[in-house]
Amino acid sequence: MSTNRPRLHISIRLKLALVAMLLLLIPWMGYSYIQEMGDYLRQNREEILLARAETIAANLALKARLFDIRDTTHAPLQRSSHHLFVRPLASPIQLDGYLDDWRAYAARMRHYDEASGIFRQDEHTPSTLGFDHQVGRYGKYLYAVFHVRDDHVVYRHPNSQRLDQSDHLRITMLDETGKLRRYLLTTISPGWVNAHLVSEESGIPVAIKPEVRIKGEWQETSGGYVIEIRIPINMLGRRIAFAIGDVDDPASRRLVEQISTAGHHVAEEMATVIIPTPQIETFLAGFVRPDTRVWVVDRNARVMGIAGQLVADADDEPTDDQRSGFVTGLLRLLYQAVLEQPAFQFEDDLSSVSRLDGEEITGALSGVPQTGWRQTPDGRVHILTATHPVYSNGEVIGAVAIEETSNRILLAQNRAIEILFNLSLLTFALAIAVLFGFAVHLTSRIRRLRDDADAAISSDGRIEGSIAGFDSADELGDLSRSVSDMLDRISHYNRYLESMASKLTHEIRTPITVVKSSLDNLELHEDAPQAKTYIVRAREGLQRLNDILTRMSEATRLEQTLNDESREVFDLCAVVEGSTEGYRLAHPQRPFTLRVSAGACPLHVDGSPEMLAQLLDKLISNANDFAPTGEAIEIHIARRDHNALLTVSNPGPLLPEEMHGNLFDSMVSMRSGKTSDPHLGLGLYIVRLIAEFHRGGVSARNRDDRSGVEFVVQLPLAGDTPQ
Repeated sequence: MSTNRPRLHISIRLKLALVAMLLLLIPWMGYSYIQEMGDYLRQNREEILLARAETIAANLALKARLFDIRDTTHAPLQRSSHHLFVRPLASPIQLDGYLDDWRAYAARMRHYDEASGIFRQDEHTPSTLGFDHQVGRYGKYLYAVFHVRDDHVVYRHPNSQRLDQSDHLRITMLDETGKLRRYLLTTISPGWVNAHLVSEESGIPVAIKPEVRIKGEWQETSGGYVIEIRIPINMLGRRIAFAIGDVDDPASRRLVEQISTAGHHVAEEMATVIIPTPQIETFLAGFVRPDTRVWVVDRNARVMGIAGQLVADADDEPTDDQRSGFVTGLLRLLYQAVLEQPAFQFEDDLSSVSRLDGEEITGALSGVPQTGWRQTPDGRVHILTATHPVYSNGEVIGAVAIEETSNRILLAQNRAIEILFNLSLLTFALAIAVLFGFAVHLTSRIRRLRDDADAAISSDGRIEGSIAGFDSADELGDLSRSVSDMLDRISHYNRYLESMASKLTHEIRTPITVVKSSLDNLELHEDAPQAKTYIVRAREGLQRLNDILTRMSEATRLEQTLNDESREVFDLCAVVEGSTEGYRLAHPQRPFTLRVSAGACPLHVDGSPEMLAQLLDKLISNANDFAPTGEAIEIHIARRDHNALLTVSNPGPLLPEEMHGNLFDSMVSMRSGKTSDPHLGLGLYIVRLIAEFHRGGVSARNRDDRSGVEFVVQLPLAGDTPQ
C-alpha cells in the first residue's frame, strides 16, 4: 500500500537562486588561490631579503676595519659574555629623575632582578631589589636610567664619609689604558647627584675625588627611586658594568643586596661596549627600507650597528580615509572583522638586545646564509630574518641580518582579497538581479500558460476554448505551441466521441429495426407465405449487428496478429499489381489506374505481404466510399532515397484542416448519412498500424488541384535494392 508523502515545493525562482549560489564558489576559489599565493609571496620575500643581505655583506667586506673592535683586556670573548650596544636617542634627556623622556624608548628597557645578583647577605630572605635599565646616546653623551624597586630607601648620612653604607649606584669602567675605574653615586636626599671616583684596594670603597663629568638626578618614587645619569662618551672604554647596592637598615647600614648588569670585579666579567660610529650608521642608512631593520654583528654575535625599525610610530600608522562612502566604510569594517589585519604596534623582543641569537645568526657566522620566521611574543606579527656572513680574507668576521614583518605580505593579501570580494559581490548582485528578473519573466509566462490551459478546460473535462501559443523560439514557446496543438486535437477527438453515440445509434438502430419489424410481422403472419421473407430480413439485421461488433474488435485482433506475425522480404510492386487486378474484378464499374515511376521496381520491403495487401484494401475501400461513381482511383508506386512510396488518390470531398492531425486515430470517421455497411472509423487506424509494423508511416493530404484526397504510405527499403 503506497502512502502519499508530501513533496517539497521549490519554486523556479528559488531553484535559480540556489543555482546562483554556486557563484559563491568563485570568491572561495579565489580566496584559496590568494592563500596559496601568500606562500609564494613569503618565499619571494625570503629570496629578496637574502639577496639584500648578501649585497650589504659584500659592501661590508670592503670595510672590514669597522669590525676591528679593540679590547684592552686581550681576553678571548665567549658567546655568553655580556655586551652593551648603545642605541641612539632622538633628543637629549633632561636629567630630572622622571621617566617622561624615556617613554618613547620603553621597549628598550631591560629588567634585572635577583637572577642578576652578585651579592646577597641572606639567601633565605626574599629579594626586595630589582630595577629596569637602559642606555642611549645623543651627541657626545651617554645617558642611562635606573628605575629601582626598593622597599626601604636609605640615603647617605650627611656626616658619613662612607659611600657604600646607603643605597647607591656603582659604575665600573675599563679605560683605554686597560685600567679599571670605579665610581659610586649616592645622595643624602633626592635631587642632583655627582659621582665619586673610588678606590677599593682595602676592600672598602674610599672616595678619591668627585667626578663632576658624571652628572645625575635622584628622585624617590612610591616603590623605590629613579636615577638618571649622563656620562661623556670620551670617558667610556671598551667595557662597563652598572650595579645597584641596597641598604635597608639605617642603623646598621650594612649592604643587603647588590644587583649588576654584568660582573664588575675583573675586566673579563664586564660587558663590552659598542657605540656605533657615524661611518657605520651612514653606511647602514643607505640600505634601510620602510618597515625593515638591518643588523650588523661581529663574529661573537655582538651588535655593532643597527638601522631602521619594525614597530611603527603612532604618527606613522596608516589611517583609513574617513571621506569614503557609507558602503565602502561598511565593507572595510567587515573586512577588518573577518580578515587578519597587519599590526603596526607589537612587542619587539629584540628592541633592547645587544647580542643576536638564533639559528639564522649561528648559521651565518658558520658561513651559511639563512632565512627564518619567528613570531613576536604577543603573537601579533611574524618577522622574517635573512642573514648572510661577512668575509674578510676568506674568514667570517661577522654577519648581516635583515628583518621584515609580515605586514607587507598581509597587506597585499588583504588588498587582493578585498578586490576579489568586491568584484565577486558586484558580480553576484548583478547575477542575482538578472536571474531574479529572468525567473520573474519565466514564471509569469508559465503562470500565463497554466491559466490559459485551466481556462480552456471546464471543471467536467470539456474543452471550451483554445490557447494562443507563445511566439518565442525557446523551449517554453515550443511547450505552449505543443499544448495548444494538443488541446486542439483533444477537442476534435472529444467532438468525435461526443458524436459516437449518434453514430452507434444510427449504425445499430437500422438492424434492430429490421429485426423488430421482421419479428412483429412474423408474429402477425405466422403461417403466411411471407414468413420466410421476415426470417431472412431478421437474419440480415442480426448479421449487421455482428459485423459492427466484428469491426469494433478488428483493430484489437490486428494488433495481436502483428505482434505474432513473421517477417519476410517481399516485392511491394508485385503485391500492389496483384491487388489492383483484384480490385478491377471486384469493382467493374470503378476504373483503377496503376502508375509506376521509371526505375522504381522492384521495391523490396521487410514485413508481411498479406498485411500490406490488407493496408491497400483499407485505402481502396476508403477511396471507393468517397469517390463519385464512375471516377477513377489512382494508385502510384515510386522510390525516394531509401524509401518506397505507395500513393492512393481519389476524387471527392476534401479533408477538413482540423482532421489532418487525428485522421488515423481509432474510431475517427468523416462519413455522414445512411450507408449500407457499418463504418466506425477503424479502417485508417488499421492502415496506420500496418504501416508502423513495416517501420513506416502514412499521411493524408488534399490534392494540389483541390479535386480530391491522396494517402501516401512511406516504407523503408530492406537493404540495397537494385536500380
